[in-house]
Amino acid sequence: MADKEEVEGTEEKAKGGIFENKAILLGIIVIVQAVLAIGLTQFLIVPKLGVQNAGMDGSAATESVTKMPKMGVLVNLEDIVVTLVSDPRKPRYLRININVEVPNQVIAEVVSSRLPQLRDLIIMILSDKTPESISTPEGKKGLRDEIFRRMDEKMPEGTLMNIYFSDLVVQ
Repeated sequence: MADKEEVEGTEEKAKGGIFENKAILLGIIVIVQAVLAIGLTQFLIVPKLGVQNAGMDGSAATESVTKMPKMGVLVNLEDIVVTLVSDPRKPRYLRININVEVPNQVIAEVVSSRLPQLRDLIIMILSDKTPESISTPEGKKGLRDEIFRRMDEKMPEGTLMNIYFSDLVVQ
């Protein structure tokens, strides 16, 4: 009788085999899911997103950086507050902060040394404006173009790349 029970126990173990241990079965399932996820991502999702060379060497990041336009150094001209042309009984003010983009740090230092002259130029330009002339997007673009043109005349050729308004408040 003992032999018969041993034979039945051996047959049950042979039927269950490796799948009887739940931890091993769970590990196999997790590994299969991970492989499927990586495969689907690399071969189906990444090509549809347009990401090229998304390998571990970082070549995609390097390519995107080289495609970006060359950016210069920004020099802040600090806040400028002027009185706009308006009714003398109700004066209107403009507070503006302008950043000047130049090609490199050497030119940025030259611009920084000329801050009083550049600020004076901007104050003279702004003092001649009305609140209505700079309240529209077209007016702001026109103001930016005028400031750029006038500053570019005062600077050596090719020094000024762009100007940016980081703050513009009419009160």
